[in-house]
Amino acid sequence: MKICFLSSSSGWGGLEQNLLRYARWMQEAGHEVEVNCVAGTALAREAAKLDQALRFIPRQPRHYPWRASFALRQHLNRSQTDVLWIRDPRDLSMCSGAVRKIKTRLLFHQGMQIPFPKKKPWHAWRFGQIDAWVAPLEQLRKQAIQNTFIQANRIIVIPLALETAWFEPQQQSKESLRRQWNLPPDAHVVGLFGRLDPLKGQRTLLDALAQPEGQNWNALLIGENTPNEKGDERRALQLHADNLGIADRVHWHSPARDLRTAYDACDAYAMCSVSETIGMVTIEAMARGLPVIGTRAGGTPELLRNGEAGVLFSVNDSVALARELNDHENWPIAEPSHVEQFQKSAALKKWSRLLDNLRSSPS
Repeated sequence: MKICFLSSSSGWGGLEQNLLRYARWMQEAGHEVEVNCVAGTALAREAAKLDQALRFIPRQPRHYPWRASFALRQHLNRSQTDVLWIRDPRDLSMCSGAVRKIKTRLLFHQGMQIPFPKKKPWHAWRFGQIDAWVAPLEQLRKQAIQNTFIQANRIIVIPLALETAWFEPQQQSKESLRRQWNLPPDAHVVGLFGRLDPLKGQRTLLDALAQPEGQNWNALLIGENTPNEKGDERRALQLHADNLGIADRVHWHSPARDLRTAYDACDAYAMCSVSETIGMVTIEAMARGLPVIGTRAGGTPELLRNGEAGVLFSVNDSVALARELNDHENWPIAEPSHVEQFQKSAALKKWSRLLDNLRSSPS
């Protein structure tokens, strides 16, 4: 099967990283893969490192990109592409027009919430061209059914997944891992990884460490400022830690490609985001067998099975977070039967069935 992955995004977040991850996985599964992206972007630079066909497209306006749609349709026809796979809603207009009345099937891999109705005539037209809508959570599937005109039988749930290595047993002792990450050998350490942004909740974790119940905890914060943002969030957070008198208990690190040892060096993981659609860090922490506490918002409650696979607390409630950290030894940990759905092998079986159905279904 020939699959064209497309993104006109200039960012390098979860949408783009997962698009490229699945492009690689589909190629490993034996499909012919092509990546369409904007030249000069992080996605283009990372895609160039892989042994895949790479095609550059201009960044298009979100609405009415008729010329780009026509050019893409011609390319899809010439290349005999079977499936056009997208993740970013801004690409829907261009791609819906491109696949109209040709054999290429449009697959939308949802990565964002749809909290409000999208039922205008132009929404109906775009969604009407989608052959398969894949939601990574049941909550997102329900949102799509409720707030769009997409037919329910075209929406399925396939969780986002991780490479097999994430589920392999820890290879190093906690002592050596603490040395590797410059952490105190005997302290309780809670991790929070991802870009430094007010919506990610790092400030809530710092406030929790300043509470009486949080005095025994250190924090490992791995991340960098959001690119192209005017403010310096890292500096602001460091000043906040100084003002709270906890700077000696907060450990800062730049992003790393493989964070398995960082999770293994921690005693708990905190997902403090205001509203995370589906936090890969939550899945990663569970894959490493780490106790997780997360905000009662976005997709986190579903990932933590509403408190059966972790602990939940209210957004921005540093007092509750500190209280739960103090009781971390009693947190529920995700059962293997829950975590295994996030393994690459489990996800690929579902993707294989979906692609087979797309191939065999009438045009």
